[in-house]
Amino acid sequence: MGKDDRISYIKEFKRIESEYREKLSIAKTPVEVGDTFIDYVHGFLKSIHPDIKQRDIEYIEFDPEIEPPFRFEKPLDEKIKEVLDSSDLESILLKMAEPAKHRYRKFVKDEDRTELFRRHE
Repeated sequence: MGKDDRISYIKEFKRIESEYREKLSIAKTPVEVGDTFIDYVHGFLKSIHPDIKQRDIEYIEFDPEIEPPFRFEKPLDEKIKEVLDSSDLESILLKMAEPAKHRYRKFVKDEDRTELFRRHE
């Protein structure tokens, strides 16, 4: 399958993008950032793949310390492998992960500053 034959999910992503970014911006902790990313990735996958079930949410991991900052465990990775290989899904997931990673790191950086400040009080 050539690059031009790939399936595109960008329209579906554009429908949720502003709401997703808004939810990330109001997240108050690193855990909320990860939960928001996972919730929206799961919802997005369900909207484009009929075999994705509610329980599959537990097979999505967000880890801003690795590249890419997400991974899928079995059996979810097996369900979406073909879609990942034949579409722009991976690039969309990377677009979703980037602001989540930055928001997460901002919290960690702010926590580090707070701890440094407290040490010098």
